Amino acid sequence: MQKRAFTLIELLVVIAVIAVLMAILMPALNKAREQAQRAACKSNLKNYVLAVHMYCGDNDDKFCDPRSCYFSQTTPYPVEAGISSPIHLRWCNGDLYLKTHPEYAGPFYSYLRDARAFICPTFAIIARRASQDHFYTADAGRIKNYKPWYNYTMNAYLGSPDTGIKNARVLKLSEVKQPAQTFCFTEESALVDTQWNVSGLNDTYMIPGSDSMIDSWLKQFGSYHLIRPGPGTNPTFWDLIAGFHHAPSGDPLAGKGNCAFLDGHIDAYPREDTFLVAWPH
Repeated sequence: MQKRAFTLIELLVVIAVIAVLMAILMPALNKAREQAQRAACKSNLKNYVLAVHMYCGDNDDKFCDPRSCYFSQTTPYPVEAGISSPIHLRWCNGDLYLKTHPEYAGPFYSYLRDARAFICPTFAIIARRASQDHFYTADAGRIKNYKPWYNYTMNAYLGSPDTGIKNARVLKLSEVKQPAQTFCFTEESALVDTQWNVSGLNDTYMIPGSDSMIDSWLKQFGSYHLIRPGPGTNPTFWDLIAGFHHAPSGDPLAGKGNCAFLDGHIDAYPREDTFLVAWPH
């Protein structure tokens, strides 16, 4: 008995049906994947809140230095030889990945050993395909082992010895007046929109601006709660919360970034709220 083969028309119909099904299913699958990535990210940040509280409890209520919350030094390591701005590219330098190179870790890292990851899964995807900030553009070619491994950065207004933010900072956990509205760690993006921010993810801490910048913003807005970055008459910040969660299609800056608040909860905020949830007073 001769076997009957599929005709060309039948094959085309099957292919068309599969294409229609994929078109229907892909948005749902992408949404489910993004939800899973957001859940993983929030779980990661929960560990950061616990780490901050444990560190403060063991260090007379004092925050660690945000400039070295991951690393033992801010000056270059030998492995960073040839990189002109090494501290700004540690986030994607696999030779400093603390899980495999704990010899570079600072005191705070010992409180993060239970953290499953230092990076949001969504950011890990974006960082490999998107253009970066000016530090990356200038120096990325000198990184021997490109590996985006962290994008959670510490609030610079908590514990920083930087004299440029002497009025903005607090040194102790007990000095934060509204812990439920002040993040300790947040997500940054390596992307830059020059109407909003100067730098993408390039160091270990999140700093919207200095004391002098904040004073000028206050003169413009009249209240800390009204300070927002952006185009037009709004100021340009140094750093901003990431925007790749819940982002509109094609714009990974216009969504939200997860923030780990000092009272223990995790919530997502858009980039325009950066100063509002960083301000510890």
